Amino acid sequence: MAIHKFDKQDKKVEIRNEIRRIGVLIGKTPTMHDFKSTKTNISLHQIIYFYGSWNEAVKDAGLEINPTFQPPLYKVPKQELIDEFIKVANEIGAIPGMNVFRSKSKFSWTPYKTTFGSWANAVKYIIDNYKNKFTFKAENKERNNGNNGNRKLLKFSCPLVNIPQNEFETIVLFSYLAPKLGYMIEMVRAEFPDAILIKEGKKINCEFEYLSSNYIQHGHPQDGSCICICWRKDIDINNIEVFSLEEYLRENNWFNK
Repeated sequence: MAIHKFDKQDKKVEIRNEIRRIGVLIGKTPTMHDFKSTKTNISLHQIIYFYGSWNEAVKDAGLEINPTFQPPLYKVPKQELIDEFIKVANEIGAIPGMNVFRSKSKFSWTPYKTTFGSWANAVKYIIDNYKNKFTFKAENKERNNGNNGNRKLLKFSCPLVNIPQNEFETIVLFSYLAPKLGYMIEMVRAEFPDAILIKEGKKINCEFEYLSSNYIQHGHPQDGSCICICWRKDIDINNIEVFSLEEYLRENNWFNK
């Protein structure tokens, strides 16, 4: 459902005030990294959603945009782009999505698109040719999400016919399993966190993901304020409780029912 124009206006006011507050706190126009490093109730994901870019939000807050520190695009060597990508990936322990990469890197996406043709091409090239440089098992999982070529049936009576292949199907399956897991669903929404759950009378913030690594790729906070419910846990996340529906079904022999 589309966000009402008045709700959008109110949220932008909140974002503007928060950017200004952090600017006063640190004594300069905050960068995305400054914003993410400061305690705040607003996520970078929300800012990008409402403004399209960080600089647009900064301009709307009445602050001067920080100058870019990357060298001219034509002067950035290919190997330097590759090394920066690997550095960021190893820092977060996963292949970064575009927004996460931009928030942590000295480069924007543009030199990667210029050098490799597209962001997806850059990710594929680096993974294919530099696997041994990563400190984790590097896979381009975002390209694998939603693969319809090998659908496996859920072998029990469930509104969802096949095992999940994306975040939306993960939510459908969780909704079916929620009573068995002891959860009630108070609300589900488009912005972070995806849902507020109730378990044993306690309210819990929840973010749904297809893979647990998507939680990091999407730039969500790792401050323990939210749990991640996913189909497949491919990585652990510091300070975040991760619950895998796949592991639950396998441990309880639901695949054999």
